[in-house]
Amino acid sequence: MTPLPARLTAAVASVAFAGVAVATVLTATRQPGLSGLSGAIAASFGVVILAQLARLRVRAGAGQAAFAWGEAAIVILCVNLPAPLIPLVVLPGAAVSHSILRTVDARAGRVRTGRDLLYTVSALTLAGTLAAATATLVAPVHDAPLTPHGILALSAGALVYCVVSITATAAHVATTRGGRTATVAAELLRGKLLMVVGNVVIGLVIVWACLTDALLLLLLPPVLLLLQQLYASRIGDREERRTWHEFAEATRDLNRLDVRGTAEAGIEGARRLFGASGAQVVLADGTVFGASPGESPAAHHLVVGAVAVGELRLSGLGRLRPRNQRMLDAYGDALAAALHDAISQDELRSMSERTTYDAVHDPLTGLFNRAALLSRGNALLRRRGPHDPVAMLLLDVNDFKEVNNALGHAAGDEVLRVIAGRVTEAGGAGDLLARLGGDEFALLITDLDTGGADLALAAAVERARKLSAQIAVPMRIDGVLLSKEPSIGVVVAAAGEVDLTELLRRADIAMYQAKRAVQPVAWYDAGRDDASTDRLALLAELREALNAGEQLSVELQPAVSLAPGAQQITGVEALVRWKHPRRGPLTPGQFLPVVEASELMGPLTRWVLDRAIGLASSWRRAGLAVPVSVNISARSLLERQLPEAIGDLLARHRLPAELLVLEITETVMLSQSPVIDDVLARIRRLGVQLAVDDFGTGFSSFTVLTRLPVQEVKIDREFVAQMIDSPKAEAIVRATVELGLRLKLRVVAEGVENPDQRAALAALGCTSAQGFLFHPPLAAERLAAVLRERRQVQRRHLRAEGAG
Repeated sequence: MTPLPARLTAAVASVAFAGVAVATVLTATRQPGLSGLSGAIAASFGVVILAQLARLRVRAGAGQAAFAWGEAAIVILCVNLPAPLIPLVVLPGAAVSHSILRTVDARAGRVRTGRDLLYTVSALTLAGTLAAATATLVAPVHDAPLTPHGILALSAGALVYCVVSITATAAHVATTRGGRTATVAAELLRGKLLMVVGNVVIGLVIVWACLTDALLLLLLPPVLLLLQQLYASRIGDREERRTWHEFAEATRDLNRLDVRGTAEAGIEGARRLFGASGAQVVLADGTVFGASPGESPAAHHLVVGAVAVGELRLSGLGRLRPRNQRMLDAYGDALAAALHDAISQDELRSMSERTTYDAVHDPLTGLFNRAALLSRGNALLRRRGPHDPVAMLLLDVNDFKEVNNALGHAAGDEVLRVIAGRVTEAGGAGDLLARLGGDEFALLITDLDTGGADLALAAAVERARKLSAQIAVPMRIDGVLLSKEPSIGVVVAAAGEVDLTELLRRADIAMYQAKRAVQPVAWYDAGRDDASTDRLALLAELREALNAGEQLSVELQPAVSLAPGAQQITGVEALVRWKHPRRGPLTPGQFLPVVEASELMGPLTRWVLDRAIGLASSWRRAGLAVPVSVNISARSLLERQLPEAIGDLLARHRLPAELLVLEITETVMLSQSPVIDDVLARIRRLGVQLAVDDFGTGFSSFTVLTRLPVQEVKIDREFVAQMIDSPKAEAIVRATVELGLRLKLRVVAEGVENPDQRAALAALGCTSAQGFLFHPPLAAERLAAVLRERRQVQRRHLRAEGAG
């Protein structure tokens, strides 16, 4: 029980006992002969005790209070005794009755301190004194006939008694349990209004009976008993409604997404619902929320199923009635479930944050990786003015392989960490630094001098030379002093002229120029860039290939189920190939980067879609229905007519929309372009499925799964290739598979090359996989044969199972 402040107790007690002192003086001066009043005093003393013992406990704010028959007692005392004697009778009567009640409460487990007892007795004495004074001021009522004026005086005194006693009780509750005194007092007054009226009426009836015929008092006990039951019923109904309303609010308030918020809401709800003086939540891992509840708190175990979540510790409850115990059990179950959900949410958030961090950072150096450089670098370029110069420095450590061969890979890793630290120290506040892989690092500089292209290039080259000198400073690795010099390629361009991919391409050309010239630094020269002069020719040749239709073809790589014993092909991915008459066979990586920046991306996409949908339709007619996947670029998704074109192709080839899967990179899905959002929504309304391609390489990987209605996730081959040897790559794959399964998505691993990778993916629960371990990209005719062979194998397997 929270101790009552000494100042409040002393103030109330001082006022009460001052009133008693004044009453004593008045009695001594006005009633010299008190022997004739002894019977009235004794009777009044008994009335005070009985009125206080017949109490009904109620909720008051965050604590508890009691409603008694004090107003009836005051009416009787004002008629039976002179006003100065009333405080002298109320004081001992209240002290005796509440001493008895204190003993009863102690046996029930509710502790009331001596200070609490003193405060209660003082408050009742003060209320009785003011009530007697009010009644006397309105009209003399002692030994007077019961006139209307006298009834008004007695009613006024009873009302003053009610207001003063309830205000004192509200101050006690607000001080010890929290809350506003006025709010608690208003709540108690509303709850006691009916009882106050009944008490005054009963008091007046008793007075009338005494003045008329004392034998009439024999009829009162049954009436008082029924009235007490009526009070209890009305108060009980009110308390029941309030309790369940607060229970609903308290349990609803538990629906938080963080553990601390849920625990604090649970503590506040427990204090409010059960009137606990102290509450505390202790989780199973030892985490504690809330202050110490005090001595000997009752611990309520919080369990969800067979999982122990923690404990709810409450003090000051005493022995609970069965109804309250059931309510506590229900509240504990709700709190346990809410805490369990909040803990799960925290763990999922933590896993998502770790995975997101790993997806954009190099595990060795902690720098950004290539994907983060591309996404963040392009964002930096968009924030610059179109004519503002930016620079890309691409550095490669010369003869780095010698370190690995001579000192081992651990020493090589340490060299890379030292170089990463030196590049970081040389970088500016607005620079973007990344490790691209191996011994390659890239530095994007966006705060160059805007005085002209020549000045910007000179500043970037000077930065590169200083960086080269800083990297070449000798370092001691495994007791060996060594120096590694880099080759740095520099390119400067206007921010609105290029993207990060083009900057890296140009910087790569410059870097190899530095290596060939055996120089630490070289800068990009467009006149020596064969790729740029060849770009226009390549686009013109592709236009001819699209018109002829003979050079382009589609190869298909199957995805195979990883379920134990399954041989089912779950889907195929369409991959465009170009058999160039002069350059020879070209893979998508050799021409798509050029095409994506041109107007030919749309015609090429529609050509691939037409070919893939036609093949899938022919397989379906042959009884070999299998979904076909097609990669869609960001440029194609900016074409508003793309959904209609897809719908026309599906209708023309009579292919169900669910057998077409469009693979889109997560960066595109998170572009927040209204056009792309509209195109994707209309494609989904066709019934076409969406897949997230190269999942895990972007910096918002997990956001895309909740933002768009995708049906499939494809884990990037980079993580699959490293998952056996790299714990971080394995953690990313594991998190992706677990999240995909929770969201009921198909999870397909790309680039599976060996049985160890397959076994690891199957153990994680990955749905399907594709890679050279199962099938390389196949021509359409060869794939149809594979599908027929798989169907025959599956039929024999089913017949064998049926025969067995």
